[in-house]
Amino acid sequence: MSMIEERPGVPGDSPAPSPATPKLLAGETAALIGPLMLGILLAVAWRLLLPTTESFGDEQETAAAVDGTLAGLGLFVGVVISVVTLFRPGAAPVRRVLVVLITSTIGAAISWGLGDQLGTPHLRALGAAFVWPATTAVVIMVGAILPWTSRRLEHPGRREP
Repeated sequence: MSMIEERPGVPGDSPAPSPATPKLLAGETAALIGPLMLGILLAVAWRLLLPTTESFGDEQETAAAVDGTLAGLGLFVGVVISVVTLFRPGAAPVRRVLVVLITSTIGAAISWGLGDQLGTPHLRALGAAFVWPATTAVVIMVGAILPWTSRRLEHPGRREP
């Protein structure tokens, strides 16, 4: 028999489920599914923009237009996703950033593969497909060191007065 008696109903004895758990999961689901869906939209946009950009000249200029169109779209999407991530970090900002970076990489691969399946000419510079996750990583890194955005990445319980 133990010397300490357990008292039911005393606060602190057993952890109560957090009411923020469904909200946390909803935010992580959006961070997971959002970039994947953007990968599909990026492939479609890449395919729709190519007929206007590939008529610029000879074979090398056409290849540059194909690669540059995907790189430009990836740059735009990377900046938008990283700004949203910086200004809405959620309850677990490190996890959110990791999820966004991983899904951005997967979304970039989806946009490249799906774009090829939709009939776009093949990429010559494969790095153009991954401008999106690289831009996302750089903008989040720069945003995390800026004073007006880095405060948003701190955990609410650890904020100093």
